[in-house]
Amino acid sequence: RGLGLSELTQRVEQALLSGGVIILITAAGGAFGAMLRSAQVGDAITAYVSDQGNLRGTQVLLLGFFIAVVLKVAQGSSTVAMITTATMVASMGISAAALGFHPVYLCTAIGAGSLVGSWMNDSGFWIVSRMSGMTEVEALKTWTIMLALLGFTSLGFTLLFAAILPFSSLGT
Repeated sequence: RGLGLSELTQRVEQALLSGGVIILITAAGGAFGAMLRSAQVGDAITAYVSDQGNLRGTQVLLLGFFIAVVLKVAQGSSTVAMITTATMVASMGISAAALGFHPVYLCTAIGAGSLVGSWMNDSGFWIVSRMSGMTEVEALKTWTIMLALLGFTSLGFTLLFAAILPFSSLGT
């Protein structure tokens, strides 16, 4: 392109500033997720829920959704929130028969929960805000609100479909 050293330096610096922040936020979220696992937060939640009695159907969906929400807000990564929540719920040993519907609905509830709470500790938040030219406040007012609505809407549809199309015979 025939860029001079000064112009090339400026362009590389701009790219590294945008990408560096995203990488840093992603790494911090992963580290926090590892700290949550080391602190055995998942075991504590599982023990608490197990002490509350046998959970069934819709209660398990709501539990999976809200655990994923808490983890997403706390550490920022949807992937870490989904994997950690799925591990917690799986360790509770709830069978498909006890759910009363196909386990895929539990997966969709957990996935829906991982959408809620995109804010400044989420690398996706920074990608969207930087790539679209939004300020942090604009991204919070649009991206964060949109994902919260998407997450709760997805939960609503999950609950609806689990009730009207349980596919419980497929979950065995």
